[in-house]
Amino acid sequence: MPIMNPKRGVSHIKTLHTVTKASAKKHDTADFLELYMLEKEKQRLMTEEAKILFRLDYVQNRLRIIQNIYEHSSHLLHHQNSNHYGEANSNPGFTTIQIEY
Repeated sequence: MPIMNPKRGVSHIKTLHTVTKASAKKHDTADFLELYMLEKEKQRLMTEEAKILFRLDYVQNRLRIIQNIYEHSSHLLHHQNSNHYGEANSNPGFTTIQIEY
């Protein structure tokens, strides 16, 4: 009759030597696996680079459009701001007071 739950003895104690030996790379398959993982990482990074470059192109294009609109409209904004301040000072019915907190 076999023993169902054998007691662990001194031979079952893990030492640094046995743990290191068990975790050592198997040189036959580890190199292939490492090359495969590096190739996958390379493909992922190339895809990510393409996405980032596309996004950068979109952002730069949008900034150029905004800059062009600003250059064509800046004289209008300056003219409106000067009129706005002039109108605020010309209203005799309203006065501005400072509130201290």
